[in-house]
Amino acid sequence: MLNWHRNSVCTCVTWAHSTWLHMHGSSRQCLLCSAAPWSWRYHAVLPVVCVLSLPCVEYAAVFTCPFITVEVVSNYSFLFTVSGSDSSLQPYLLMSHIDVVPAVSKEWTVDPFAGDIDDTYIWGRGAIDVKNTLLAIMEAVNGMVTSNRRPKRTFYVAFGHDEEVGGVQGAAVTASLLQQRGVHFDFILDEGMVVVEDTVIPGRLAALVGVAEKGLLTIRLSINMTGGHSSAPRAESSLSAMARAVAKLSQTPHPHHFGHGVEVDMLEQLAPYFPIARRVFISNLWLFGPLVAWLFSQKPETAAGIRTTTSVTIFNSGIKANVIPGYAEAIVNHRVNPRDSFDEVLERDRDIIDDDRIKIDLIPTVLPNHPPSPISSSKSFGFSVIRKSVQAIFKDTPVAPALCIGNTDTRHYLALSDNVYRFTPSIFKPGDTKRFHGPNERIAKDNYVQTVHFFQNVMFHADTSVTRGPQTHAPHDL
Repeated sequence: MLNWHRNSVCTCVTWAHSTWLHMHGSSRQCLLCSAAPWSWRYHAVLPVVCVLSLPCVEYAAVFTCPFITVEVVSNYSFLFTVSGSDSSLQPYLLMSHIDVVPAVSKEWTVDPFAGDIDDTYIWGRGAIDVKNTLLAIMEAVNGMVTSNRRPKRTFYVAFGHDEEVGGVQGAAVTASLLQQRGVHFDFILDEGMVVVEDTVIPGRLAALVGVAEKGLLTIRLSINMTGGHSSAPRAESSLSAMARAVAKLSQTPHPHHFGHGVEVDMLEQLAPYFPIARRVFISNLWLFGPLVAWLFSQKPETAAGIRTTTSVTIFNSGIKANVIPGYAEAIVNHRVNPRDSFDEVLERDRDIIDDDRIKIDLIPTVLPNHPPSPISSSKSFGFSVIRKSVQAIFKDTPVAPALCIGNTDTRHYLALSDNVYRFTPSIFKPGDTKRFHGPNERIAKDNYVQTVHFFQNVMFHADTSVTRGPQTHAPHDL
């Protein structure tokens, strides 16, 4: 059953879908707008609407399958229920999101919404955040249906339409709907950590699966002082006082929690793969913990995994070149480590600033403040399914738990499972993280195919204890 109205919006399929068609030699057109694949575009004003054309393009078999129920939530989010043949098995949930962040075309070397494809890469906004998993899940389900295979274990697929702005209308409403129905999942898998190369283990791949994610705390710093004419400046102004406050925050990291979090389990599982010299340090954290913590602190990607981070993102003061401002404010974004509480972070900020004139307020933002998530087990059935699926695609790659430093829609589903994981099977080399929400976002064509195969393996291993999956592929990077 499909609850949607085709004529309610103007729709075109995503560039990501046109990419898949291009890679498989299809010249099919969108039945709603009669656009050729090369002209299908992701609308910048409301990018979510394009996915509503999926039923009439490539995935008709999914939307008409007798054991799949399709619902549209809050007009644009999708919820698929794929009913398995064995109702005694607890279901699981696969997640992704439809929306993307904006892109400034002049910062790109290609049109960010054209879906350009060269010999190696697929380029465009959403390539790794996160149309790759959305389309890969659809391809995996479509392959199951068109091969006349019904899963043993029921699973759900949830695509939110507003993850980038908090998921309040998409994931939150979908999670509430499932909770009202009494659904509880064995495990949940959403976007998150990735397969890193030469980042944790020198010269090697390592698949890091997020078993928890950091909290979000956004605050406003503000100060009121006497303003005046710039021709007679005082020794200090609101602007200079605020500048000093944010400089202190930026230059004084919150204390790390190395040795007390997910990183311990991660290092224990990765230790056999380190060069022997480093293996000595990793295997004896009781002695070398401070040194390893220092090493973690040298890279932004690893430093963020062991402490609460501080980013000053907005600074406002002044209205005219010859007027000394009486008011200044700054917005500070913290990503909160599971070992810290909001109260502890705020107290630490006050101590660092050390200026009673600076007022600190929690503020409502597009992304609401929320505490860190609970830590899921790395010994569960769900983690085992993810591990087997990774190793079927990325041969001899170790899989380890990690702390997800960003935020995902999973925070809305925490009441629905004790085992919530955040992982995307994309290979990241040092420096690739700048492509998230940045210019020149891309994914290797072969890595996109690997992503499809990964989700095929997830569906396979969730149904069986056999360790060898149905699809394998050699690794490729972004």
